[in-house]
Amino acid sequence: MGTESQVRRPAALDALPRGYAALFERAASVLAADPRVRAVWVSGSLARGDADAFSDLDLLVAVADAEFDSFAASWRSWLAQITPTVLAREIPFLRGSLYSLTPDCERLDVVLERVSALAVSPFRTREVVFDRDGLDARVPKPAPASGPDRAKLASAIEEPLRYLALLPAVLGRGELLLAQEAFGHLRRRISELFLEANAPLPTTGAKHWRDKLSAEQYAVLESLPWPEATREALVEAHLAAGRALLAHGRPIASKLGVSWPEPLERAVREYLLRELGVSL
Repeated sequence: MGTESQVRRPAALDALPRGYAALFERAASVLAADPRVRAVWVSGSLARGDADAFSDLDLLVAVADAEFDSFAASWRSWLAQITPTVLAREIPFLRGSLYSLTPDCERLDVVLERVSALAVSPFRTREVVFDRDGLDARVPKPAPASGPDRAKLASAIEEPLRYLALLPAVLGRGELLLAQEAFGHLRRRISELFLEANAPLPTTGAKHWRDKLSAEQYAVLESLPWPEATREALVEAHLAAGRALLAHGRPIASKLGVSWPEPLERAVREYLLRELGVSL
């Protein structure tokens, strides 16, 4: 096994724009020609079988333990053999792994793994491109999907309330742009609440949201647009987000057995009324 002629082309690759086929062929050729590389898989949407015209090319590369450090250190060299890039960066805490952008804006991401670490790999949904040593058998099967995490739900409820309590200080200092940014964090935490409540989520990638939110949840987030940098608009936007949290967070907490932070809600309500003269 492991010669270039035995490279397997994933059927889902046909869904990607035309340039990705050539990018895949070059990557497979370069990696198959390097004996330090013992196996390569596609991951992400290509492995799940739900790739579309907007998907990335994601590769998992198993490297012999004795050669891992040298291969990881030379990532710019072997990447340059695959494709020119306009952006290429090593992924923090994943030595030799990278994300990159080609001159045609094709996205190539590569994660390196030691052969000895395959048995505990978190990347479990994958499709073989080539496998010199039968390493695919070592990769664990995908873990059963888990439901909502109560600790994460509690945080996604409490943190937006805390953000609301910061609003008087930010506005009092005249930091209107900062208040805009704070609204973004507030809205994001509400989206995280919805997503966690819906667990287990569909296995689609990070750039898919519509299939992970209910129509009602999607509409709630759509109703919370980015506010202008005026005091009036910022107060109204924060109140709208806070009211959405209360209206939808309470039923979620009740359904999933999460204690509602009554003292926190009461304190924030009273503080906003006292400092800004507004009712949540």
